[in-house]
Order: sequence, then structure tokens, then C-alpha cells
Amino acid sequence: MKLSHKITYIFLKTLSFCLRISPQWIKIILTNILYIIYYLIPIRKKLVLDNIKSAFPKKTNDWHISTAKRSYKFFIYQTIQFFALPQSYHKSDILVKGKEIFDTSIKRGNGIILVSGHFGAWEILSAWLGTNNYPTTGVAMKQKNRGSDKYFLEQRAQFGMKHIYRKSSFDNMNKILEQKEILILVSDQDARKRGVFVNFFNQQTSTPKGAARFHLESGAPIIFTICYQNKQNNYSIEFIPIKVTSDSTIESITQSYTSILEEYIRKFPEQYFWFHRRWKTKPITK
Repeated sequence: MKLSHKITYIFLKTLSFCLRISPQWIKIILTNILYIIYYLIPIRKKLVLDNIKSAFPKKTNDWHISTAKRSYKFFIYQTIQFFALPQSYHKSDILVKGKEIFDTSIKRGNGIILVSGHFGAWEILSAWLGTNNYPTTGVAMKQKNRGSDKYFLEQRAQFGMKHIYRKSSFDNMNKILEQKEILILVSDQDARKRGVFVNFFNQQTSTPKGAARFHLESGAPIIFTICYQNKQNNYSIEFIPIKVTSDSTIESITQSYTSILEEYIRKFPEQYFWFHRRWKTKPITK
């Protein structure tokens, strides 16, 4: 590991330690301080506003700006919560809906495909799965900086969450299901030409088709899951089974969970990660 990567790792571990022992009021103040980034260093500010306007064209400009600001603040706080794990998790109140559906699916012995999106407090969701001893493997993006990559993997692994990298083969992902375990996929980023186009906020949107493909090949049930914040340190986790029939296709299955994700975004627009180029790839018109 390069010296710069080692320094990054030490810095992140030190930051994590400091945040774990910090009282709640310190985290709130830090959130407000970092929020100044929105004004001084507008990281992807135009992209965020453009995405929100594209999704909610009938809302006013003031609403668009307000939602963008609240989204920045929400994800700053969630990032602080991530660095403060496991203490931040243990100090949170979590309501779980649909757990019996989730548990019943596990007992069937085909593994489970958990599909979600970049919405809400997904790190709290991962911590809950690990804390409750669900054998879960997530697909992670490998960081170029080996120090930060090591830190992020360790931070999630402390709850028992296993990882494989996004560019790992489909065979490796299938093995997880064959072992009757849980494969969690975050399936809402632009998948370029490799994706399937489905309706998302009234736009044809390139979407990863891995979850649907794994189901059709393995028979493992697909369950949509999400974790959203009700108020500070109070969260709801929900498990919603995706209805699949003998006529279901990759497109119809992908559309099903994409539509559910859209419903939650409409309820809590500030909790969606508007920072990625969701509508970058356009469908080919004949």
C-alpha cells in the first residue's frame, strides 16, 4: 500500500474514533458546518438541481432549491453516522416492516435477492442486517485509494456484512444464492447501454438488470428493501416482495422495483441521492 493510502486509512480511522465518542450535539454542529459546502463549494449543485427539476417538473423553483439543500444536509448527516458506526447504529430507533415476509423467504432455501436504491440510510440498513445475523453480501465499488477502500470494507464488515466488488463475475454472485444466502444489489444508477430501459419519473431510464436476471436464472425471490429516516436517529426499514409470474421479463421485474423506489422518493425527495447522472444514457430512437 502506498504511503499516501496508509495516511488516508489512518486519517479515516482517527476520524471515525472521534465521531464515535462525540455527543450528538457535536454531530449536529458538524453537519451544519459541512453544509456550508453547498454554498462555498457547490459539488454537483447544478446536476442535483437539474435532476430534481427533471423528476418534479411541476414543482416551483423554490421547492427545487429547498429540496436540494435538504438533500445535501441529509447525506452529510448520514455520512457522519456512517463514520460513527457502530455507536450511531446502537443509538438509533429502528422500526421494521415486512420482517415476517423476509424471514419466510429465507426459509425457502433459494437465497434472496435484496434490491434497493441510493435512498435513505442504506448504511443503517446494512448494519441492521448484519446485527440480526442475516448472511448478506453486498456489491461494493472498489476505491482507487487502497486505504479508503480498506476502511470502508472494515467499517461495514464489523456487522458481519460481506462484500464482493462490482466488477466481480456473475458466477461469484450466483454462488451467494447457491449457498442460500442474501445478495443485496443497489440497482438505480445509470447502466448505460447494458441496462434495461424502464419508466422512472416519466422518463425512459437505463437501469441495471442484474437483480431480474439473477431471479430468472436462479429462482431466488426478489425483495425490495429500503431504510428511510423519520426523524433524527429514528428510522424505518421495509421489506416488500416483488410479484413475479411465469410471464415476467427482465424489463417487467426491473420496472416493478423501480416504481416502488419512485414512490418512496416522492414521499421523501430529500432522501434520494440526486448526485449521480441518473438520466445520462438516452434510449435509442428508431
